[in-house]
Amino acid sequence: MKKSDQEVVLDPVDRSNFIKLFNMQLRPDQTKFVTPPRWTLARCYVRLFGDNFEHLPHLIRSGDEVVGYATTACDPNSAHNYWIDDIMIAAKEQGKGYGRAAMVEVLKMIVERYPRCEAVQLTCFRTNLNAADLYVSLGFRPTGGVDEEFGEPNYKLSGAALAKFRE
Repeated sequence: MKKSDQEVVLDPVDRSNFIKLFNMQLRPDQTKFVTPPRWTLARCYVRLFGDNFEHLPHLIRSGDEVVGYATTACDPNSAHNYWIDDIMIAAKEQGKGYGRAAMVEVLKMIVERYPRCEAVQLTCFRTNLNAADLYVSLGFRPTGGVDEEFGEPNYKLSGAALAKFRE
């Protein structure tokens, strides 16, 4: 697994910082890959995946700058129902290593917060080749299943590949 030169912190989204989430912009060609910022927060608020899931929105910060956001939907009573629902690096910050650094921090947060977690899953659009390459380089593997909402492939990180993020 490659290491990112960037350091990032996850800040829970709350009433003091949600506007930073709303103001984030993707590149126009990426809008079909990621839920728009306002929608990602709405998905968390309405508990889209069900009441048994914790829906957690986070800003991704490097120093004083917000460079992206991530949302997770996790069922703390399960072994495999831990999802990275959205992860996005702002258009002007892409290509600097923030995506890899953010993924590492999100994975560390999930395994620390949820000791029962044996697998983390996500959906990656077929045409989002950069993201797919990143996920595979971190140890995610295609499951053969597709997301019900978008019909796009699901990926899973488990076993020794997930254990690396517990250290």
